[in-house]
Amino acid sequence: MVGVSERNQQKLELANAGFSLKYIDEWQSKTSLYRHKPSYNIEGNVSEGIGTVIKGVPGNPDYVLRKARIGLFPWLPGDTCECRWCREKAVKAVKEKPKEEVKKEILTSQSETTVKLKCPNCDYIASGTSGVSATSSLRAHASVHK
Repeated sequence: MVGVSERNQQKLELANAGFSLKYIDEWQSKTSLYRHKPSYNIEGNVSEGIGTVIKGVPGNPDYVLRKARIGLFPWLPGDTCECRWCREKAVKAVKEKPKEEVKKEILTSQSETTVKLKCPNCDYIASGTSGVSATSSLRAHASVHK
């Protein structure tokens, strides 16, 4: 039997893992869990991938909390999921995404040099007397695309 303080601690841990606060009070006897982290076999190969469903597991908060610590949740993994494995995957995807090349054009005349950079998202052209000032102007323009 779980005491009040242990129940409140479980409620807090479940909330920190992304569960609804009412989960402890309204849990189902059986549930399905989805992998948010792949499972590996002894050889190091993936035995069960991300999104694999495990049906008919106990739904009590103690069991679900233990499984949440190893990457099993009752909701599908995805872009909106806030678990640590989905966030790490999203960060890794952003870091690995190749940056678009910015078209750089340097115009020189006898009086001054002008650097022009084209925005990769629209037809805007940022210009400046140096590469630094043109880049700064392009960064300021980038807020339009957010």
